[in-house]
Amino acid sequence: MKDSEKFEGLRRRSVEENEARYGREIRRRFGDEAMDGANEKSRSLSEKQWEDREALQQCVNDALRRALMTGDPGSPEAMELARLHRKWLCSYWKDDTYTKEAHRALAAMYVQDERFFAYYEGVIPGGAAFLQQAIERYCAE
Repeated sequence: MKDSEKFEGLRRRSVEENEARYGREIRRRFGDEAMDGANEKSRSLSEKQWEDREALQQCVNDALRRALMTGDPGSPEAMELARLHRKWLCSYWKDDTYTKEAHRALAAMYVQDERFFAYYEGVIPGGAAFLQQAIERYCAE
């Protein structure tokens, strides 16, 4: 199997798993267009773009760990975290669909939905609530 075929399989599985895991909730809260746009964007990424998005996710997690250590969701580190999170979201969302309201709503899901909560708590205990608070502050500016 060629590397390009392996990547195509990885990309397809990732979209299918994301749809299975989060699709129903995202479609209910944000509509079919939001989820379909995210799926299409993921399917259209090159292997380099995919790797860049994966690296950006790691940067968000690293920034969350650093920012939480300040204890202040309004700190410069927390604002950088929220900025990176926005950049990461935009790598999934259909172009030009980012709004502060949508960012806030997604951040609220991080503390309300056990799947999201578990992910960010796995990054660092207290991470889900801190990220949500940092995004709230970021979007208020």
